[in-house]
Amino acid sequence: MLRPQTLADVAQRAREFPPELYTALNEFADEFYLDHPDKAAQQRRIDAIPEPAGEPLIDALIGAVGEHLAQRWGLLVPDWTQRPVHFALEEPRFLPNSRALRGALIVESPPAFRSRLLFTGAEPLDRARFPNVARARVPLDWPPPPDERESAAAPSRA
Repeated sequence: MLRPQTLADVAQRAREFPPELYTALNEFADEFYLDHPDKAAQQRRIDAIPEPAGEPLIDALIGAVGEHLAQRWGLLVPDWTQRPVHFALEEPRFLPNSRALRGALIVESPPAFRSRLLFTGAEPLDRARFPNVARARVPLDWPPPPDERESAAAPSRA
């Protein structure tokens, strides 16, 4: 079977064989990253309109991936990502589904995932082929470095 070239291909594979969703997403991400820094090629990969899979988790993931990739790599967010079918989850889903990680996943989840009740790490599509650029970081480093602690504790002189 050919690697998915667009998110529409990912949705098609997920409709035909739902257990293949994550493999298809990973293969698609590899293809998307191989196009870096060609933004026009990356945009074409997310612009094709996927047919809904009819499974809320799959449709939410595909919508989140399309929106997130556009935001993450400075592309235009495709209109199709805002269809109601991509926001149909009724309960939060944690990826990975670990109670111990839930707090971290809630904090780290990119907005495109969080808005769809999907909670995942800061770089949910990190792959070996991820372009060699700065990866997202959790917004809070704790504990802060000693020099920041000292300046935060010092009284303000206004």
